[in-house]
Amino acid sequence: MSMNIRMVDASHGWRWIAAGFLIFRRNPPRWLLVIALLFIGSRVLLAIPLVGMIAVLIAPNFLAGLAHGAQALEQGMPLRLGYLASGFLRNAAGLVTIGGVSLVGQFLTLMAMVLIGGEAIGTVAKTMAAGGATPETILAMRAAAPSMMLALLAGFLLSVPLMMAVWFAPLLVFFNDMKPVPALMLSLWACLRNIRPFLVYGMAVLVPVVILMPLSLAARQPDLGLWLLAPLLVPSIYAGYKDLFIPAPDSQ
Repeated sequence: MSMNIRMVDASHGWRWIAAGFLIFRRNPPRWLLVIALLFIGSRVLLAIPLVGMIAVLIAPNFLAGLAHGAQALEQGMPLRLGYLASGFLRNAAGLVTIGGVSLVGQFLTLMAMVLIGGEAIGTVAKTMAAGGATPETILAMRAAAPSMMLALLAGFLLSVPLMMAVWFAPLLVFFNDMKPVPALMLSLWACLRNIRPFLVYGMAVLVPVVILMPLSLAARQPDLGLWLLAPLLVPSIYAGYKDLFIPAPDSQ
């Protein structure tokens, strides 16, 4: 099914958050349960060398299933645990393909950062492991700073387009039967055309993530803040998808 992209104003970024909250509010305990199960499962996979890559590969399948659950709640139906399997029962291969693209993209981004700032990254890691600051470590950190900043900039410039491409792609594959590559391109284009609402949305998500950062660091789980927000974020992604994509007239 071909889809058209709507252009919306910046306020819609906040509306997606609000719409996600309304969907979450229809069954908070079940949302918390399904996200907790996914979090525990992901930690188990990531704890096993190499097997952790599977978590990235099948993440779009679970996102599609959770979006299916959000759709069910929107239509007045209950959120069942079975929705976790929805992404493995419909267009599963296309969703895994998106996970593969994400995995390769993350690997290439990491390699680019290492190539640009490998020595600087090593220096910073050794300095942090050494504990207290000394004149020598301070000088080493200052010398490594330019390369480190360049590596971070490269990582940002590569990761943002990748994130935009995979943001809505699983939902387009699952709900609209699109092929993975067209879905990735359409998701990227939708994000670029609606950059203002996405900036609002991004800031609304970033603030609580930063607030939760001390907890994430204490738990030694850098992504814990995003997981804690996931019961709200997942339905907000579905709300954004519903807002931005409409079937083309010739596909209805």
